Amino acid sequence: MSINYKKIFHDILDIKFPEKTELRRIVLEKEVIDFYDVLSLNKLIFGEEIKKNKHKSYDPSTIMKILHYQKENNLNNIETARKFNLSRNTVTAWKKKIVNSNMS
Repeated sequence: MSINYKKIFHDILDIKFPEKTELRRIVLEKEVIDFYDVLSLNKLIFGEEIKKNKHKSYDPSTIMKILHYQKENNLNNIETARKFNLSRNTVTAWKKKIVNSNMS
């Protein structure tokens, strides 16, 4: 069972931000809203108001996408953490887990 981000964002826009009709169109045009869409829509809807990522969890596919993005763009852990609003220690821990799981 996966999260229906499209429904969540549609409801947020309908209830809290009915004036943001352009964003509603963007959400409705997307067939599936993925991780990168969630980040950009959060920023567009809420602005810089959401800063805390405490108690946030990431599924393995999202972690792999972030690490793949890091590798594609030649970013270090600090740059990756800033891009995705994470702790650099989180990125380091993910990389260690990936290396350890590949060695097994």
